[in-house]
Amino acid sequence: MGTIGPLFRALLFTLLFCSVELYAESNKAIVLPVSDSQSLPAMLYKEALKEKNLTEISSFTLERGRGYWLLFDVNSTAQSENHILYIKNALVDEIKFELLDSDFETIQLKKHEHGAYFDSIIPHLSIKANSGIAWAAVYLSNNATVTIEPTLIPEDEFYSSVEEHVITIAVISVILAIGLAISAAFYFLSRQVKFVSLMGYLMCMLVGFLSRKGVFLLFGDPLISQYSNRLSAWFNLLAISFACLFFMQSRYENKQVVIAKTPLTSVLFILCSTTLAASILINTLSVYFFVVGYTVLVMLVGYLFLQCKEIKANFTHLSMVAWCSLLMQSLVLLSTVFTARSLHILNDGLLVFNTGVFLATLLIQDRLRVLQYNESLTHDDETGLPNKQKLLDCLQLKVTDSEAHSLVLFRPVVLLDARANFGYEYANVQIKRTMANLAQQLSSMNSLKIEANELKCHYISRLDDSTYAYVVNGQLELSQIEQFVCVTTAVFTEGISHNSSQLVNGVDIGVANYPVHASNASQLIQRSLQALSIKPLHGERWHMFDAENSNLAQYRLEVASYLQEAIEHNQLSLFFQPQICLDTGHIHGAEALLRWHHPILGQVPPDEFIPIAESTGIIFELTEWVVEQSLLYQKEITAIYPEHIISINISAKDLLRKELPVLFLTLLNEYQLKASNVMLELTESATLSDGVNIKTALNDYRLIGLKIAIDDFGTGYSSLAYLSKMGFDEIKIDKQFVMNLEYSKNDRTICRATCDIAKSLGSFVIGEGIEDIQSLQILKSYGCEIGQGYYFSRPLGFKDYLNWLEHNLQTTIDTDVYHMN
Repeated sequence: MGTIGPLFRALLFTLLFCSVELYAESNKAIVLPVSDSQSLPAMLYKEALKEKNLTEISSFTLERGRGYWLLFDVNSTAQSENHILYIKNALVDEIKFELLDSDFETIQLKKHEHGAYFDSIIPHLSIKANSGIAWAAVYLSNNATVTIEPTLIPEDEFYSSVEEHVITIAVISVILAIGLAISAAFYFLSRQVKFVSLMGYLMCMLVGFLSRKGVFLLFGDPLISQYSNRLSAWFNLLAISFACLFFMQSRYENKQVVIAKTPLTSVLFILCSTTLAASILINTLSVYFFVVGYTVLVMLVGYLFLQCKEIKANFTHLSMVAWCSLLMQSLVLLSTVFTARSLHILNDGLLVFNTGVFLATLLIQDRLRVLQYNESLTHDDETGLPNKQKLLDCLQLKVTDSEAHSLVLFRPVVLLDARANFGYEYANVQIKRTMANLAQQLSSMNSLKIEANELKCHYISRLDDSTYAYVVNGQLELSQIEQFVCVTTAVFTEGISHNSSQLVNGVDIGVANYPVHASNASQLIQRSLQALSIKPLHGERWHMFDAENSNLAQYRLEVASYLQEAIEHNQLSLFFQPQICLDTGHIHGAEALLRWHHPILGQVPPDEFIPIAESTGIIFELTEWVVEQSLLYQKEITAIYPEHIISINISAKDLLRKELPVLFLTLLNEYQLKASNVMLELTESATLSDGVNIKTALNDYRLIGLKIAIDDFGTGYSSLAYLSKMGFDEIKIDKQFVMNLEYSKNDRTICRATCDIAKSLGSFVIGEGIEDIQSLQILKSYGCEIGQGYYFSRPLGFKDYLNWLEHNLQTTIDTDVYHMN
């Protein structure tokens, strides 16, 4: 603020200096008050000269509603060269000129060469040299009190000043028009109301300026001539009101200023409309109403200025100058109305100056917005840290210069926990604090400044909501990377506390190096993200990029993409592995097994693509395809063997989907199938995920009539109480306990216990993976009812399974011999 005082004083002195003009010498004259504008007889002039002495008149005050004849002695002046007598800086309601000879007889006036424009705007009288003119008379009358300045100057000087007058009007009008165009452009680009207020200020100032200069008198309308001064005063009042709205909308962040419980907009509207109406309705007191209106407006400008300083709303040096110039302009307009003296040059200077200041404010604000926008493109809004784009630019420079460097990405889990537990704002404060601490540590190490200029220096970048990065200079050295990892981990070791709560968690870190792991900046970030995505093992929370892991991840992405195509283009197929009743040798049913043979990848095993389908969300479409195909095949199978039971494997992610029971119900009704001939096989790990919800979901399937089996039993951690609560129809012994049954005592113990558990729960037991007669006989001795495995048949395609089914239904199967292949 120290520079504002001298600047403002210099502005004031400049404007005051510009308002001073070199006047011509005043002329001797006498003043004759009269009641009308009728020309006075010569006798009356002679008598007035006898009674009154000629006095020098530089200015004269016209009283409201009174007429005056002013008689000027021009005898000596008119002898040398042509002169012009004109009324300077005043627009009066009625003015009349006469030329008189030495006997006070009227001399016929000749129209001067500049036409009617100068007659109406600059009332004047042309006095020719050596034409016998001795006296000049001027009649003046005005509806309001006004001070005039009669001036007599040589003709050449007058027309030169007229040209300057016209040029001044044109230049100022063009400046205001340019300001209007710029304001309109800003409004149409941004649609902000403050630009409408600025347009209102400039438009009203333009109208008031042209009215004050008498341009509207060209229309020759007596009404315009009568109200010209009041029109200028009212538009100037309206202009200052618009300026107040502009400052309110710019500096108060579009908040409405309230004065005595009344919004500022309403106050200004009432002030302007009341002043205008009162000045028109009560014509004789119009000046006083304008004085009151301008006084109130000056007080409002001062009040807004003090309020803006108090709340420190977007206040700059330029704002200070704009406020002061607006306040000065308001005071000058008030003094113009109050003193009835027209301060044209001061008014014009302030008008041009304010227009320039307001437009400069707009341009500077627009420039600041552009800078802020550019800043937002390369910086994070919440923390002010460089964002991914800024980091990319920095890395690209290093790549262009072929300088080796390592990118370290880290994800502070504790900050995410703080956001969830303590709130967004508190977490952001902690982010700034901890990142500042880490940046201080990095500044003393061999780290790269991602951003460095005179104002700020950053070592850390924010890639997204939870991931941050910094760059280590130099060749890849494991010891150096470990040092940076230790520093990063140490910063977050203390955790984050809030009130009495303390959050402590680790930091996941991923590292990649240029040129060892990547050939460009984008690839370096990608490789670092891949290293960061590796799950921590054995307490190790940081990982270097591994090409093998990257290839595996790429393969998983390819599998996911190909799997979607396989569903859409029917590249999948179902195989059926028979299930045999061990007591009778009759066919119990078959398990539907999903197979996928891809043209490029070849045969992809289910235990490889099913987890990928679950992690990518494709499992839902995959399950629907399996269910639809299985039930469609079951319809054809039951035409041969009505008691055939089809077993369908269901993923854990599908179990809780409400759409799946609806799909089963719809297809069972469509294909006219018995629900009791459909068995859903669920893995033990799936049933353990959420006991309450699983039990509710299983009840939905049981209401349809479907049967439920627990698959791969023994590989999980099911308790007897848990199995009892779920009530499975079948318990399936996993093949890893069956395939080595003859030689493993532990496997036999597990199989025997499983059969005993199933009997106690009233469930059937299926043994899968039976490949020899010895395993079959052992399971049968334990009470296992159903067998499945290569001993009976390998998994068959649908047509092969139909052939196998028809062949084996023609004979009675000897359970001790099992002539099945």
